Amino acid sequence: MIIISITMTLSIVFMMLKHPLSMIILIIIQTILISILTGITIKSFWFSYIIMMIMMSGMLVLFIYMASIASNEKFKFSMKMLSLVIMMPVLYLYISQEESEIINMSDLKMMLHNLFNMPTMLLTLMITFYLLFTMITISKIVNIHEGPLRIKK
Repeated sequence: MIIISITMTLSIVFMMLKHPLSMIILIIIQTILISILTGITIKSFWFSYIIMMIMMSGMLVLFIYMASIASNEKFKFSMKMLSLVIMMPVLYLYISQEESEIINMSDLKMMLHNLFNMPTMLLTLMITFYLLFTMITISKIVNIHEGPLRIKK
């Protein structure tokens, strides 16, 4: 429940932000929180890991682009926003009065046990070998001495 309250608070704070770098950092934090919540809900972190990697790669490219454009812009910090960030999760927890669920180690062991047992073991091994093969192939295609993959004209 605390993850949901933090996500809601960050959504409200996002509407108040004006600086592009702070918006991107907030979206990155939102992505991490939502991927954790998705992993806890589904009881498997494969899907949430893939979503997080895709979103993080896009956000980091956008972050680098915006950092080069808005590098000299001043970052303004307001006390209203700080008080909102602090008070929203506290109010949410006070109103809901529910205990948040924590994953115990037996659930984690069960997930790993299911992942590496016979029905899914072959799929896990095939995915692992495919990723290894793809990494080796890309490493061989890319020539370190020539620079990036694209050719300059």
